[in-house]
Amino acid sequence: MNKRIKSILRCYASGMGIKEMACTFCISRNTVRKYVRHFLSSGKSIEELLTYSDRQLDEIFGNTSLRHREPSSKRVELEALLPDYVSQLSRKGMSVRKLFKKYHAAYPDGYGLSSFKRIIREYRFRIKVVGHVEHYSADQMYVDFAGDKLEVVDEMTGETKKSEVFVAILPFSHYTYCEAVWSQRKEDLIRGCENAMYYFEGVPAAIVPDNLKAAVTRSDRNEPVINEDFAAFAEHYGCAVYPARVRHPKDKALVENAVKLLYRSVYFEIEGMTFTSLDELNAAIRVSLQKFNGKVMAGREMSRREMFLRGEKDYLRPLPQQRYIVKERKVMTVGKNSYVSLFKHHYSVPREYVGRRVTMLYDADTVEIYCGMNLVATHGRCDIPYTYSWKKEHNLPGHYGPYDKDLDELFRQASEMDNIVLNYLREVERTMQYPPKAFRSCRGILALEKKYGRDRLIAACACADQKLQYGYQALREVLGLGEDADFLPDEDGTIQPHAIPITPLKHKNIRGSEYYQKEKSGQ
Repeated sequence: MNKRIKSILRCYASGMGIKEMACTFCISRNTVRKYVRHFLSSGKSIEELLTYSDRQLDEIFGNTSLRHREPSSKRVELEALLPDYVSQLSRKGMSVRKLFKKYHAAYPDGYGLSSFKRIIREYRFRIKVVGHVEHYSADQMYVDFAGDKLEVVDEMTGETKKSEVFVAILPFSHYTYCEAVWSQRKEDLIRGCENAMYYFEGVPAAIVPDNLKAAVTRSDRNEPVINEDFAAFAEHYGCAVYPARVRHPKDKALVENAVKLLYRSVYFEIEGMTFTSLDELNAAIRVSLQKFNGKVMAGREMSRREMFLRGEKDYLRPLPQQRYIVKERKVMTVGKNSYVSLFKHHYSVPREYVGRRVTMLYDADTVEIYCGMNLVATHGRCDIPYTYSWKKEHNLPGHYGPYDKDLDELFRQASEMDNIVLNYLREVERTMQYPPKAFRSCRGILALEKKYGRDRLIAACACADQKLQYGYQALREVLGLGEDADFLPDEDGTIQPHAIPITPLKHKNIRGSEYYQKEKSGQ
């Protein structure tokens, strides 16, 4: 009997209610209350009482040995089978009902199903003692999804759509947050956690999720593998991700209990109401949630909000200046042309990464390209299909980008030499009419400076302009024949007057003004 008292004390320390303890140990509620009263009046701690002998316990709780009864033969038979039965329950697919069928086949005159289940539950409770978990201020934030979904009705079609309910709780103060989301995907999980921290007006040291795929890539007893996107979100807010252990429901008992309480409060208050959007549903949830957090907790003298404001809010870490931007991820292999594609638009990377696997992180505005942990390229997001975004520093082979911009750069270089060269290049552009062709010719003309020098290039442009000959080949011919000599400046920097013809030069390929006058008169 004294063992039972110690078990009851352990259950009371873990937070188990009077009704549940009475049901577990098959005694009346008044008896449980009597033991609790004796414990409270003793002034002793539970840890101290657990070390007491039977005689010492009898002095505090009364002589309980007088009520001791010998167990029945049925009980003795079942007690002998309990260790094996409980070990079988750990096997996948095994249930208490299946064990009862096996027991009833061997002992048809034994206990019924309800008594069998009670004895199994009592035995499992005895052999598995649950310790007290100490929760610290601003330490953890438990997160999970409620089992029961809420409904949103499409105003246009009348179609009903189910929504998930995200729940977060600070275990120290029991301060709770919840909101409706469309799914349990990582985007909704991240947004729910973020909204919870803004509701709490601070950041805890760690986020404790259940082993959701959106948060945990691979479960592991020692070090679970965290989803990369969820880990990046946690890093942005400066907190850790500490998943609950697999098959350890006590690790997340508080958030599961919070869900049960929300069923009785938030769910109950919005029952029967119709919502046409997720925002409308969350507005109603927020009103009910305020009431829930403002209500005095059972067994305590303060509400969740009061507990939070007094002992936890000031210890939370400050929120960052900017919210976390959820980025999508795509793994690609760099093509031979040194480009990777996203939604049919192509982005350049440095040519040394051709053939290597890279990761593209993108949002609505930017595209970041990583090779391993190294950021190798950043582009502005562009969704125009079958077009290219490139950067000059990537040193890609061939020509990229509009030719008119390149021509402007050549004109700028020519203006630094002399206006004669600039005007000549503009005439080359005009006569050739096609920008790519003009670009090649102008680029070649400027390159002649390396071979002939700047002065001769300027003189050759003046000479060719007088001859009305425009283009790279024409200028190279002038330089090759030395026709630019008469246009070179003297020692004082002036050009000889005889070098400039009084009348324009004639050429067989130039039609002249008379040709166009004849054409207009119909000759």
